This record gives sequence, C-alpha cells and structure tokens, in this order.
Amino acid sequence: MDVSGLGSVSGAGPIRSATTANAAKPAQSPATMSPQDELQLSSVGQSLDRVGESPEMRAERIAQIKASIDEGSYDTDEKLDIALSRMFEAHGFDLGDE
Repeated sequence: MDVSGLGSVSGAGPIRSATTANAAKPAQSPATMSPQDELQLSSVGQSLDRVGESPEMRAERIAQIKASIDEGSYDTDEKLDIALSRMFEAHGFDLGDE
C-alpha cells in the first residue's frame, strides 16, 4: 500500500455509494436517532383547552377585564408584586424575602 500523505484525501464523501435508487437505508440505532418531545393532554385538559378557546368564554373574560380596568380595580399592588417577582425569577435574580 502506497500512502502519499494528506494530499491524496479529497474531502468528505460517502464511504460507498448506493447501487440503486431503491437501496434500503440502514436502520438507525437508538443512539443516532434524535430525541422527540411528546406532550399528552388528558381528556379534562383537552376540554379545558377547547373551552378557553371558545369565542363566548373569551368575550366574557375580556368584558370582565375591561370592567375591572374601568373601575380601577384591575391593577393592584398584589398583581404588580407577583409580576415583578416572576420577571426577576425569569432573569435569574433572587430577591428572597426582603
């Protein structure tokens, strides 16, 4: 065998080419398959999701929020504290119980 150095390597390529267009592909082993995320909702969860998407429920909720804003009771200190706490936690800040 005559090896003439790196110059004889012509880059990446298939080790062997397929002989026919219908050649069977080798099965992927579990280690080479990419993981797939999966989410399964219970029937109750699916029902709640459908209810929340209904135009009647959405319109009712929007009307409640508008009424709270008009009354001045929508924005509360408690809601602000919760929102700020969630924002700080999302960005990695630990405020503790100060």
